[in-house]
Amino acid sequence: MSKEEKMLSAFSNILYIKEGIRLSPTQLKSTKADNILPQEVLDIIEKYKEYFNKIEEIVEFIDSTRNPYGIYDVVRKYALANGKIHYKDIKIKDEIIKVEDYYEPNNPEEYVIVMIDHIGLISPEKNYDTGIPMTLHESIGKLSSDYLIKLRNRFKYIPVVIQQQAAAQESIENKKYNKLKPTLDGLAGNKETQRDANVVVGLFSPFRHEIPEYLGYDVTFFKDNIRFLEILASRDGGGGTICPLYFDGAVNYFKELPLPDDGEKLHKVCNFIKNIRKK
Repeated sequence: MSKEEKMLSAFSNILYIKEGIRLSPTQLKSTKADNILPQEVLDIIEKYKEYFNKIEEIVEFIDSTRNPYGIYDVVRKYALANGKIHYKDIKIKDEIIKVEDYYEPNNPEEYVIVMIDHIGLISPEKNYDTGIPMTLHESIGKLSSDYLIKLRNRFKYIPVVIQQQAAAQESIENKKYNKLKPTLDGLAGNKETQRDANVVVGLFSPFRHEIPEYLGYDVTFFKDNIRFLEILASRDGGGGTICPLYFDGAVNYFKELPLPDDGEKLHKVCNFIKNIRKK
């Protein structure tokens, strides 16, 4: 996705959350003569101009750098421009050398989140010792277990990696045995990335696999408006926890669903979805 597409998706989400206005990124473009945005909507968008500008200010989209070291280098340069590395002396035999001790950010309240969407699209790079090009598997491993861990441990940055499931995860055999949901074993490109993560979360759409009912929910009604978020692994516990979610792809919106046995609340959600589908 381009920067423009991602920003339009963010704008759609904000307008929906803040004002209840449900406009997809395509509608925001107003590209069709019969779908021009009304003035009142344009006025609301203008009201949030400063808010949108702030998003563009704090979020940097980088689509020109895709190899592992290049990604690390871009983030490291940001860290050095916005903080300082402190060094300490250590003695090795009769020689005193300086090594990195800790990093001090200029703004201790800043949280830097490094999002990679998605890791399977990175560009393989050469092995700097042998000069031989790495495979995609090796490059993913290098980025995850070397560079991203350095960014996390050294600078206290927060890497968030999107990694798809392998095509084999959606095989006829897996469908036969009802093993279609995301798993650690099904990570595409390199399964070993799970070892580097503090938390691994999977997002599952049963509608995509023509599953009529899932965990007590009527997927034939919800269709593409339902997802299931599962904690696949966590260093702090909680693995296996599943959260059902209402999903509206037009505005990139998620909200926790009532439990399937809570008829009253679930009925309200279903009516809400019916009303949206009528529009």
